[in-house]
Amino acid sequence: MAAQEKSKLSKIPLKKLNYSIQQKVSWSDLDAFAHVNHTKYPVYFENARTEFFSEMKVWNTEHIQPTGPVVHELSVQFRSQVRFPATLEVTIGITALGSRKFEMICTMWNENDCVCTAHGEFLWIHFERGLPMRLPEELVKALKPYQLLEN
Repeated sequence: MAAQEKSKLSKIPLKKLNYSIQQKVSWSDLDAFAHVNHTKYPVYFENARTEFFSEMKVWNTEHIQPTGPVVHELSVQFRSQVRFPATLEVTIGITALGSRKFEMICTMWNENDCVCTAHGEFLWIHFERGLPMRLPEELVKALKPYQLLEN
């Protein structure tokens, strides 16, 4: 893991963040060791982001639009195993808003145990042109209330 990625992960507060969803763990999420496979946690983060965008009405997840968010960088730190059955609380917050990108963090909770943290950097792009674009004003307005203030 690059030093910069590790630094971003180490700065994630171990608390429940401003936006959350409930993520039910499916039997198919388990690996041969009977705990949630490491590949599922980025999917849980994606589910929370998708629900957030949909609820905030800043990106229509019902059909493909000409512009939207893409993952530029994603780092995940596993903190504790999760076994079936479980329902995780996946929480997200915004740590940076740029002109063409935003950064989001995620904490995942199995009751009061933080089982995973994640950091993502997302670009807003024009899908056909494959070029980054300015963040839409309505997106910035929707993200600002979820932006964490640094201590």
